Amino acid sequence: MDDDTRQRMKGAAKFMLEFYKILMGCFLTVFVPHSCGEAMCSFSHNLYGSADGFHQVAVLTNTLCFLAFLAMYFCEITRENWCITYLDIDATKSNNNLDHAIERYPAFKRRMHALNANYQRSVAICSAAHATNLGVSMVDVLHSWPGAPAIAPLLSYVMLVTMKLAGARSIANASLKSERAYSAYLSGPKTYNAIDVDHRLPEEPAAEDSAEAEADAEADAEADAEPAEPAEPAEPAIVVEVADDIHAPKNE
Repeated sequence: MDDDTRQRMKGAAKFMLEFYKILMGCFLTVFVPHSCGEAMCSFSHNLYGSADGFHQVAVLTNTLCFLAFLAMYFCEITRENWCITYLDIDATKSNNNLDHAIERYPAFKRRMHALNANYQRSVAICSAAHATNLGVSMVDVLHSWPGAPAIAPLLSYVMLVTMKLAGARSIANASLKSERAYSAYLSGPKTYNAIDVDHRLPEEPAAEDSAEAEADAEADAEADAEPAEPAEPAEPAIVVEVADDIHAPKNE
């Protein structure tokens, strides 16, 4: 199993856990206990059985808030999947390594900025929807307040959603401000600080090696351009013939 598959599996597991929490935290009117006289209202009564007009408005508000969270999760998962596909987490490199590496990939840089911006907007919309939903739901719950049984569920559901939004807002703002890609699902927190090996361009030669190669090429070109000097003619050998009888004794 490669690293990309493991990261996707971790993200999917965390999403399923968060999805349950968000479902409970958005439908406060349904999951927080209500009082129906001397007994607690049933789940079906809280969902669709009440004839109270404001309660129905509260359920509709819960639904709209939940849809806003689904849109935020769509942006979040799309962003995370893109980061897993095109970026990588390299423990041997610094967190700001991507600041320089991504300059060779302008298309990646533009896409990362767009995903971070969409994520930040979706978090802002969800925050407004959550605040509105909390106010409407509190009015509805207090209208049929059952007492102590409602305190623990109400606080826990609100805290779960608030903590999720706080974490998402922190990641979105930091990613957009520093032009980086902080993971929304991997614990740590993790920063995507390198280009994925499957999408890297060929490595450029080092500056020193490139300079030496250029110098050698220039030297070779100059050597080829210079005409070869003509060879000097060899001096003729001087041959001295000595008569055989010069030093021979004379016969008298």
